[in-house]
Amino acid sequence: MESKNNHIQWKKIVHAIADKRDEEAFKTLFLHFYDDLTHFSTSIIQDETIAEDLVAELMMKVWLMGENLLKVKNIKTYLFIAIKNLSLNVLAKNKVISSTPLASYDLSTVNSPEEILIHKEITLHIDAVIEALPPKCKMAFILVKDNACSYKEAAAIMEVSTNTIDRHIQIALRKIQVALEKIK
Repeated sequence: MESKNNHIQWKKIVHAIADKRDEEAFKTLFLHFYDDLTHFSTSIIQDETIAEDLVAELMMKVWLMGENLLKVKNIKTYLFIAIKNLSLNVLAKNKVISSTPLASYDLSTVNSPEEILIHKEITLHIDAVIEALPPKCKMAFILVKDNACSYKEAAAIMEVSTNTIDRHIQIALRKIQVALEKIK
């Protein structure tokens, strides 16, 4: 179900799941989106275990949708909107927010212990800036930069315009740049 350039053909996957209850197609969908959806949910609710449960719950709903799944125009946008809503519902119910690191970065290009220490310090500063962003700005940044959503996809997920997404990204990048200039 992949084309020549390794892009997954989501319409075929969705049809296979909806029409034939194809477990391999569902597995492809699940594995492709699981990490990104979990990361996105974790960025909202700050609890990876609950985020994993929410993603599993969402995927179960997708499996059980049957022919209604065919009404979904863009599966990626649908999944991110759904996980955002599930995560926000958990926040509304629990009103508990804890703190976890946003992401770990690749240290494979860092050679010396000094470089590792500097890289970790910079990473901590960037994580702190991202965590301190206003909620919608943070959500836009994570969707675009961490989950490789286009501005259009992020706008659909957040139910705002692409100009708003662009503005959020500009604000986030400016704050990161200012923070990095302070540690030089």
